[in-house]
Amino acid sequence: MKTSGDLPQAYDPCASTAAEQIGAGNMGDQAAKQIGAGSTGDRAAKAPALIIGAGPSGMYLAFQLGLLDIPCVIVDSLSAIGGQCYELYPDKPIFDIPGFVSIEAIELSTRLWQQAQIAKPELYLNHVVTKIDGNENDGFEVELKSTQSTQQQDVGLAVQRFCAVFIASGVGAFEAKRLRMEDAAALEGSSLFYGELPPDSMIKTKRVLISGGGKRALRLAAYLLQHNESLALASIDLIARNGLRAALDTEHQALLDLVNQASAIGRIRVLNALIKGLDVDKPSEVADQTHKLSAVSIITRDGSQPTEMRLPVDVIAVCHGLSPKVDAMLAWELGMNKGQIPVDTGRFESRRKAIFVVGDMASYPGKKKLIACGFHEATLAAYAACDYAFPGKTIHLQYTTTSPRLLQKFGDQSTLSTRTSVK
Repeated sequence: MKTSGDLPQAYDPCASTAAEQIGAGNMGDQAAKQIGAGSTGDRAAKAPALIIGAGPSGMYLAFQLGLLDIPCVIVDSLSAIGGQCYELYPDKPIFDIPGFVSIEAIELSTRLWQQAQIAKPELYLNHVVTKIDGNENDGFEVELKSTQSTQQQDVGLAVQRFCAVFIASGVGAFEAKRLRMEDAAALEGSSLFYGELPPDSMIKTKRVLISGGGKRALRLAAYLLQHNESLALASIDLIARNGLRAALDTEHQALLDLVNQASAIGRIRVLNALIKGLDVDKPSEVADQTHKLSAVSIITRDGSQPTEMRLPVDVIAVCHGLSPKVDAMLAWELGMNKGQIPVDTGRFESRRKAIFVVGDMASYPGKKKLIACGFHEATLAAYAACDYAFPGKTIHLQYTTTSPRLLQKFGDQSTLSTRTSVK
């Protein structure tokens, strides 16, 4: 899922596509456009840079690269920007971000993405980097793989070569906990989705099942309930092994109330159940040679004894949680040890030149896993990358308060002052 463009005006956690998620911008049907060398001001970068991870460190890194005239591409395994902040505690206040007495993680993510727009970053959500080939002289080529389908082949980026690679992926690439049963993999991307719903066009008039008892599952259920008039869904079912979880915050409680009220009047069926198996029409049995989901077998736990039943469905959205993976990075020869990569503290460069590491995955003496430290690491790494983006050139430090070049990036100085004044 590739996106680019403006920050959306409002965040919709129940968006039916990743393009509607926070930071996704205006996806539309536009083709992935080639990013050139970049030509802001009087210098042009040799090639764009690649940022792996759209968490706070990755987004602030994009901002710093934008100040330095280095275009960038951001890849993240999740369906929304924000990294661990958004995924694990979006509504919780953070108290150690400079300039804020407290700020919720979701607001911090929104502000960082807005700030990063100075770099006009290309954003690929729901993808992981599986391979990096190249070196600091010739640049790097990478391959991506979708986190929504194990069947999807590795895909190339619009940009085929990068001057530098920045790893800002925290504890690793978050991947959904998948259904481990026959035919599940063959349904991914067509009838089976993880952590999100497919585009509205794929679920209109369909029978939709959501599996999971947490907030993410409730968000998807709420979206279906709120848009059912236009979607004309045949049925909405929500199952959870141990029932719906207790609310952790006010938003969670509001979602619970919405779903429970809808359940009481028959708009959605909520069951204490788990998926046992999938009823699938195999390619040899259907004309169009694709696997088609017709039903699921579930074990219900609403009575005194578990009961198996068949539930007709067309689309399943599974919300069984996420787990971080670093498997692909082990092959990149970066000296990873226990999920961390050693770097030097002057450049935050790994032992492989032009590959930098910032944020929680960076390892060095005195390392502290704090967002504020990630901002510092991102700044120094961005400047160090100038050696590869502008080989042979000296890039001088410029201040956003006085540099005409940077002020031009931000727009008219008087407008900027008005926009950022404290009231």
